[in-house]
Amino acid sequence: MNHPNESATRRDLRFDALIRAYHAESLCRLSPRVAAQLAQRRNAALRGQSSAKTSCVLSRRQMLATGLAAVCALALGLRFMPTQPQVAPADSATMAAATTTLDPAHDHASQALATALDEDPDFYAWLGSADARQVALE
Repeated sequence: MNHPNESATRRDLRFDALIRAYHAESLCRLSPRVAAQLAQRRNAALRGQSSAKTSCVLSRRQMLATGLAAVCALALGLRFMPTQPQVAPADSATMAAATTTLDPAHDHASQALATALDEDPDFYAWLGSADARQVALE
C-alpha cells in the first residue's frame, strides 16, 4: 500500500532529477567566456566581495551632476521666493497709536484691548506656565 507521502516524495525526486538534467545540459551549452565570468562572480560572492558593476556607489560624474542639480534647484528657489519687508516689533502703545492714525473709528476698541492685555496679570502668569510651553510646541 502506497502512502500519500511516498508518492509525493517520488514525484519530487523525479522533478529534481529532471531539473538537474536541464541544468547540466545548459552548462554544456555555455561559452567558455561566460562560464569563466560566472566562476569569477561566484568566487567573489563566496569571499564577500562585490563587483564594481553591481555596487550602488555613485561615480564621481554622477555625484557632480547630482550636486549641480541641487545647487541649480536652490538658486531657482531663492530667485523666485517672495521677499517680505522687515517689520520692527512694536509695543502695545505704538500699536494703539498706529491704529488711531489709521482708523479713528476703531480707536476706542483697540485701546481697550491694549489696556486689557496690559492689566491682565493672569495672562502673563499663563505665559510663564508649563501649559504655554506645551501649546507652543504643538
